[in-house]
Amino acid sequence: MAELVGYRRIHMVGVAGSGMSGLAKMFAQAGHRVTGSDIKPAAVLRVLEGAGVETWVGHRPERAGEWDLVVASSAVPEADPELVAATDAGVPVWARPQLLDALTAGVRTVGVTGTHGKTTTTAMMVTALHALGRDPSFLVGGELIDLNTSAHLGQEPLLVLEADEAFGTFSGLDLAALAVTNIEADHLDHYHTLDALEAAFRDVVGRVAGPVVACVDDPGAHSLMDAMPSVVGYGTSADATWRIEGIEHRRSAVAFTLAGPTGPVPVTVPKPGDHVARNAAAVLALLGEMGLDVVAAAEGLSRYGGVRRRFEIKGVFHDTLVVDDYAHHPTEVAATIAAASLGHRGEVIAVFQPHRYTRTADLGHDLGLALAGADRVFVTDVYAAGEAPIPGITGRLVADAAAGAGAAVEYVPARQELAPAVHRSVRPGALVLLLGAGDITLVADELVVLLADS
Repeated sequence: MAELVGYRRIHMVGVAGSGMSGLAKMFAQAGHRVTGSDIKPAAVLRVLEGAGVETWVGHRPERAGEWDLVVASSAVPEADPELVAATDAGVPVWARPQLLDALTAGVRTVGVTGTHGKTTTTAMMVTALHALGRDPSFLVGGELIDLNTSAHLGQEPLLVLEADEAFGTFSGLDLAALAVTNIEADHLDHYHTLDALEAAFRDVVGRVAGPVVACVDDPGAHSLMDAMPSVVGYGTSADATWRIEGIEHRRSAVAFTLAGPTGPVPVTVPKPGDHVARNAAAVLALLGEMGLDVVAAAEGLSRYGGVRRRFEIKGVFHDTLVVDDYAHHPTEVAATIAAASLGHRGEVIAVFQPHRYTRTADLGHDLGLALAGADRVFVTDVYAAGEAPIPGITGRLVADAAAGAGAAVEYVPARQELAPAVHRSVRPGALVLLLGAGDITLVADELVVLLADS
């Protein structure tokens, strides 16, 4: 972080977001004086206080004279009183991508990008590097369960982070190596077209200083490889340089052999699903292309603890398993339901909250089709994530699509009524999946309480 040495006092606006909170913690660990604000209370603010970050809820523009640099989340409007006060006081105001660009310019950075799987794959990369005796800094979009944090300042000049395509965040990163998990239509409110999104991925890949690996099983990533032959492929396809063979699904785990240039490597990850196998292969393939010990890294993945809200088991009550997961795109939803069904003999119940009106308008039908893979489905209304409502776009759009695909669906518009509705209908032996990127995670906790008390 030497390039930011002149900015000793850093203020973060929108600090409760997963990307911002991690940066705040890392800069505090590096010795900067860090403050942060957000418009509403959040548990992460207390965590940051414990890490040495002064936080508050609301606006304190009168503090602008105390800051050397202000960093704003992408969700913060330009008219925010703290941003206005900083500008008036002559304090530099950066968007979060600008800070990431400066950060990665000063340290060797390994990135993970793609429409799905970034957080899980990045967390696996951290686990694998720890198994190699490395202590990298890292920024992950979720809390690593075994480390109880989403960010860390390591002892060596190596940074691992999610290269997030949302809002073009990854466009200026300075990367030494990169894994591309997949490329699908998403964040079209920013990119407008799939062509523009794919062009952004090509631009990022073209500026990586070292190896890039991509999943040959994914059509979007495969197209990237066709356009950029230097990208190395991993996956189940016969033309993969790092090939996944002999996938074996176990209860809450997946095992396979990774056949690559260094020879066959046995891999077991204590999370279920084909997508987990591909994420693990991405990590091992990239480490292999970087010249690191793939066998030792694979052994480390057998101890992978997982990430909050990525197939996170919340509890088992009366033989009913409750799992909380962040999946909110059709591909993610389908993959998570398929993973839940592997090795589970009972009923799989999917409880889904659509995320953003724009995404629901674009993908509502496909979300319903994905949900139809469950034995029963509950759908609640859209989590706005700051967006204005779009007339006619509600959770009903997703519920009707799932019903049209043959699913047994119950539409419960009010999120607060969801846990009681699921509790009334759940039978012993069921696996209940709470799916979505919004406050659906609260339903997981509410359902656990109801099941524990019944």
